[in-house]
Amino acid sequence: MGEHQRDHRREVVVVFNPAKVDEGQLRALVRANAPADARVEWVETTPEDSGYAQATAAAQAGAHLVLAAGGDGTVRLVASALTGTGVALGVIPAGTGNLLARNMNMSLGMADSVKRAFHGADTTIDVCEARLHREDGSTDVMRFTVMAGVGADAHMVEHTNEGLKKRIGPAAYVPGVFRALSGGNNVKATFTFDGERVARKRLHTLIIGNCGDVYSNVPLLPNAVPDDGALDLVVIAPRGVIGWLRIAGDILANTVVRLWNRDPRNVDNQMMVPRPPNALTYEKGKHVTVEFASPEVFEVDGDPAGLVRAAEVEIKPAALVLRT
Repeated sequence: MGEHQRDHRREVVVVFNPAKVDEGQLRALVRANAPADARVEWVETTPEDSGYAQATAAAQAGAHLVLAAGGDGTVRLVASALTGTGVALGVIPAGTGNLLARNMNMSLGMADSVKRAFHGADTTIDVCEARLHREDGSTDVMRFTVMAGVGADAHMVEHTNEGLKKRIGPAAYVPGVFRALSGGNNVKATFTFDGERVARKRLHTLIIGNCGDVYSNVPLLPNAVPDDGALDLVVIAPRGVIGWLRIAGDILANTVVRLWNRDPRNVDNQMMVPRPPNALTYEKGKHVTVEFASPEVFEVDGDPAGLVRAAEVEIKPAALVLRT
């Protein structure tokens, strides 16, 4: 095939995790939905690279659409590679959490997901970029589309068995949740918001995100909007059992508000229920730096990110084209 002819064909790359998806079913659905003039390339993820290098190569080769078929890790890495490129991302969720798809109200079925990837509309969403400072002085940069954090959230991810996730799905997180919630406000952190506002806090859990729901319409960040050009943050610092009960009640009330009105942009902040002092603290901004008194386990979009001494997170507005 000549180069001139190839340049006029629409390039589609399918990055898929063979351990998560039925390749035969996926290929059949892609054949049924791809335009006749599309040139489709198939690339497997590997244990060494779960999608970043493959998606980067696809964008550099001129792909106009990249499908990410796999769990949250594959989707996050492909989204990270496509950030700022203008190449559209089609999400084929095949994991346990499927965080981005759920937060964007996408159907989780493979048939619907492939149809959406080829026939849906493009929208732009923000991407969060975290600079993670390690104890040895090194720095890693990780992007995410949903949420990241330390405390219960990170320890839940760290202590969840991958084999159990494959067998029983989201219920596999339950032991990790109980283990994570058993501790007190043991994280000491100093926050700097947008380079000026400084706060110090002993906390149990910190969540920074671009989307609000952790699972099944439960809003940890009730005012988060994926395309508002801002980060949302919640500090969870309960005081004893009563504090946890109050927090649970607040999250339940916010869940009811969210179910009544699905779009957080249409929910007045004053509608969110009052919170006990120091139990739940919400912030919004474009850049946050968090320094920890001792190294803390960090997670991004459900993936463990190791121990960090500090994290700088900033928002990249409208950085990712998402097929919805």
